[in-house]
Amino acid sequence: MKSRDPFRPRRGQSGISLLVVLIALVIIGFAAIALLRSSDTGTLVVGNLGFQKAALAAGDAGTEAAVTWLNDNAVGVALFEDDEAVGYYATTADNCDLTGTRTPESDDDDVDWLGADPGGDCNMQALDAGAVGDGYTVRYVINRVCNAEGDPNALTAADGVTPMACSRVGTGASEGSTRGGASYGNLPLSGETQTYYRITTRIDGPRNTTRYVQALVVL
Repeated sequence: MKSRDPFRPRRGQSGISLLVVLIALVIIGFAAIALLRSSDTGTLVVGNLGFQKAALAAGDAGTEAAVTWLNDNAVGVALFEDDEAVGYYATTADNCDLTGTRTPESDDDDVDWLGADPGGDCNMQALDAGAVGDGYTVRYVINRVCNAEGDPNALTAADGVTPMACSRVGTGASEGSTRGGASYGNLPLSGETQTYYRITTRIDGPRNTTRYVQALVVL
């Protein structure tokens, strides 16, 4: 049996355990940072969704204000012509980019939502319906779904030349219009032919929140 020489020096440690521990600590640190960032991102997303839903609810105020104005002016000739002061336009304004997404590289065809007067080819200015709770601002424009200004019951538009074509309800068809909407039976409840109106509402709120809402009504 061999006895160990007490004067023989011990074999030095290589330090591999310390290296493994350090690597493990670095990995754990990165995992903790990733978890923290993920949690912050989730909170931010939930907050943004909340703002978007609140903006959507605020948009109802713009739609209701527009419908009220339409009902107040349904009798007479007020709806036959554009009225920029109240955000009303008697045509569909097909040349306008209502939400700014059709041609994002250019604002020449954008609606003047913010009163900045961008100019260009659109010539539509929104009506400011005011602030609606918690810093949301509502603006809207109303478009009659017709190809030109004038009496929707007439054969020609206000210029006396252009054939009048409107999307209407009440005759079972849209009277040859290329902008025909759905037909709900032969006659509406009023027993009269009615014209479509499109209401586009923009809502601006906290954190640069912007939402657009559209509604179709008939009068």
